[in-house]
Amino acid sequence: MVVAFAATAFAADVKLSGYMEVKGIYIENGEANEDSLGETSWWEQDGNIQAKFIVDKGTAFTVRGDFRDGTWGESNMVAKTNSGDEGGFTIQRAFLEHDFGKAAIQAGLMGTGGWGTAFSNNVEGNYRVKLIVPVATGKLTFQTTKSNESGSFPSNKKDAEKDDNDQYGVDYVGKTGNYTYGFNLTYRMDSRVNNEGGLKGDDDSADTVKLELMLKGELGLIGFESEFAYADVSTDEVGAEDYDLFGAYVNVWGNLGKFTPGIAFIYGSTDEDANEGFEFGDDFNTTLLVDLTDGYNLSGAGYSTNGDLSGYTAVKAYLDYAHNDALTIGGAFTYAVSNWDDPNYEDVKFYELDAYVSYQINKALNYTVQAGYAQADEIGTGAAQYDSDPIYLAAHTLSISF
Repeated sequence: MVVAFAATAFAADVKLSGYMEVKGIYIENGEANEDSLGETSWWEQDGNIQAKFIVDKGTAFTVRGDFRDGTWGESNMVAKTNSGDEGGFTIQRAFLEHDFGKAAIQAGLMGTGGWGTAFSNNVEGNYRVKLIVPVATGKLTFQTTKSNESGSFPSNKKDAEKDDNDQYGVDYVGKTGNYTYGFNLTYRMDSRVNNEGGLKGDDDSADTVKLELMLKGELGLIGFESEFAYADVSTDEVGAEDYDLFGAYVNVWGNLGKFTPGIAFIYGSTDEDANEGFEFGDDFNTTLLVDLTDGYNLSGAGYSTNGDLSGYTAVKAYLDYAHNDALTIGGAFTYAVSNWDDPNYEDVKFYELDAYVSYQINKALNYTVQAGYAQADEIGTGAAQYDSDPIYLAAHTLSISF
């Protein structure tokens, strides 16, 4: 890729950026068992390199490749080139863009699933067309996203177009003084849903309408960010229930020189009939342990696959101390309770104490050490209900970015 980028530099300006990290992790009782089954430790790494080719005024295309994303020693992380899976080398972004002046267009494989704050975000690559229109105090964006295509030519399936997965959205982000605000409205039609019997038929679909509102900024020494999200899901699947969920996130902190104290409130509703919970999202980190274990045994069907919690109320108090330009120390205490009606999870509560030390070795190189302690109680129901043994975390990360 570097050779290809350099060869084309004669015809275009190229802006390169990249990231690489290697992380060692130790966890004791990560599954929140009543009696710990022992400890686990492993190494993992992740890296990417992105190139933006500016081929003319206002015209460019971007390509990002991700490589060696996984755990050392696993089959897809063998120490050789392996392009057949995520552990090898994959193109995660590839899109073009042009600025017409009064509007700009982007089209191709780009990041989707992220908006506003990190709350409820799960950024992944999807194929999308975006029209960006500058308006008073901000930008208005219209977008159409394709996650699955069943109706391309030739097709031997009647009404294949009904099995597509399409999403349409409009969002606005504006700024006035020290305040940034906006809304995001999306409508998703998803007929291609996997279940135990395979793909659903033409008449089975899950349609989602989601509204997100965001406000963040500064007021003197006080900084804040907030987001509210509401999702309404309707389905034609036999035996399934329609449901609606909402979530809220407010984070307030003080800019007190070297000290940054703060407190955050996080809420996700649940729906009793559909047994669904509002997901905090893969890009949102309630705590260090929840982030690394995906909220194992704490929400949903015993294992949350969204990268964090779902259907919880949490309060988090934290303090960061910047000793100098290179050294930062911080800690947080989080208490969370379940909002689930499922008897296995309705009484679950936990608290966690986290700490970290981060040292910026130079402009590009950073080393971070993290530690966490958590206690989860009242997991399960009836005679099988239990309080888990403590959960421990230790991790350190060496990362480079440019």
